[in-house]
Amino acid sequence: MTAQVLIDAFRLPAQAQVGQRIPKKMLVEQGAPTAADKRLINDTIDELWWQATLKPSTVGVPAFHAAPVSATSAAATTDGAGSAVAGTSDVGAASADTTDVIEIALVSAQLRPPTREAQARRLMQLIHRAIPYPVLLVAQAPEGTVLSLAHKRASLGEAGKWVVADSADTHAFDPTQPTAAETQFMASLALEQLPRSALADLRALYQAVADRITALAVAQVTGHFKVPEAAAATPAACVAAQRQALAERSRLIDQLASARNTAAKARQMSQRVELNLQIQRLQRQLQELQDRLAT
Repeated sequence: MTAQVLIDAFRLPAQAQVGQRIPKKMLVEQGAPTAADKRLINDTIDELWWQATLKPSTVGVPAFHAAPVSATSAAATTDGAGSAVAGTSDVGAASADTTDVIEIALVSAQLRPPTREAQARRLMQLIHRAIPYPVLLVAQAPEGTVLSLAHKRASLGEAGKWVVADSADTHAFDPTQPTAAETQFMASLALEQLPRSALADLRALYQAVADRITALAVAQVTGHFKVPEAAAATPAACVAAQRQALAERSRLIDQLASARNTAAKARQMSQRVELNLQIQRLQRQLQELQDRLAT
């Protein structure tokens, strides 16, 4: 299983290993809000394994204990920052910053072919929501292996339920035949390679892995992988700017494709000229963004 190569990249100690199969029934009961989701889980997931647990007693990293938040403040919290996963906003959710992180689960999922990308993304969301801990999810899909992380918030609307506040997923790739950037990315995941700041507590560790996923996404554009802590004096601000630039790049690519499609169908010369000018403007903006990501 090529996913095992990515799992091994974390280089976790033996005491962190679990190797326990997770029944799909648990996922259906805990993470499937609709009948369609239940069918998706049953028809698409081949195997689901709890590979390892990262907690103070297994990896030597302290737990993260959030500061208490009053009920009034929690009720005022929204997902206005914009979730990276569609359909997961919960106006009454507690902030991820106010959620204790006492352990992290490393979970693998084997998806049956043919699983479309949209189905795989939905399944990863459901798995994150079903497990009451931050999850390092390694999903083996037909198009490749994906590492998925999600910051979760406890729902105030439904006791015992979780919503995804923000997520970070790699592109699908083959860990057995990685590119140079993918090789560097996997090497950066090793526990002993993480900086001291990432080992301050489990939440910092989880965020460090998410930041490396962002760095890999940037490398897909620039061709160069840079570990976040080495790329800037203020890594958090740098990563936030990179994620914003990546989102803007995706939007521009969609606009560019739409403009080219419309231009190809345009019959009036004046409309073609206007669309060509729009395409050139979008191309310039796209190049400027790519130049920013490369610095």
